[in-house]
Amino acid sequence: MKNILCKALIILIYLYSIRLFELGSNLYSFPYIFYGLAILFVIFFITDLIRVKKRNALLSSLSLSIITISILSINLPLMTGYSFDISVTKSNWPTISSNDYIISKHFDFSLDKGAMYGFKNAQGDLHRKRLIAGPNDRVQICGDLVYVNGFTRNITTNWKAQELNTYKDCSNDSTYRLKEDQYFLVGDNFTNSHDSRHYGPVKRKDIVAHSLYKFQLNQDGSAPEKQTSLTVIFE
Repeated sequence: MKNILCKALIILIYLYSIRLFELGSNLYSFPYIFYGLAILFVIFFITDLIRVKKRNALLSSLSLSIITISILSINLPLMTGYSFDISVTKSNWPTISSNDYIISKHFDFSLDKGAMYGFKNAQGDLHRKRLIAGPNDRVQICGDLVYVNGFTRNITTNWKAQELNTYKDCSNDSTYRLKEDQYFLVGDNFTNSHDSRHYGPVKRKDIVAHSLYKFQLNQDGSAPEKQTSLTVIFE
């Protein structure tokens, strides 16, 4: 029992080092997180083979695997600072499709226009949208379109500002002058997204994660042939 607890402690230290060294923030270093865990398990197994019988070594490794999975499933962001989740909506299509796996960072992230973030709205619901405006920006909503300081931003311009000579018909417009702690986030699929256009600006304290990468899996759990690596959501 002491042997398993000791190994579990080593795993905990390793998982926390992922957060400490921000391994998940680098697209090229991310796979090494799993390589490191695999190496630890191999070392533990070989050590047990030397010390105990093969059957006991297998049981020990299995127990350690269960403990590690339990730790990760209870609160992955708290331990490593990163999380995995599956997109269940089409509000960010075509950037993120339904059933895409998303990797997000939950600590020490900056808020940059064009990047995608997870947040809670006033009702406490979790959403993932793209940030297009921040403190002191003037936001005007005209139908499905959003204008930030006189510029429109949408998927057709890759979320870069495009100036318009005049606004479109904005008879039903809403205008915001964002405060110091307010941000405006919208879905990439802006004709089919429930976002800041509907429930207003989001406060900084309610933005909980920066969505970094996405990847897809087939129904059998294998990776698609055309996908060879993680995909950066925004650069």
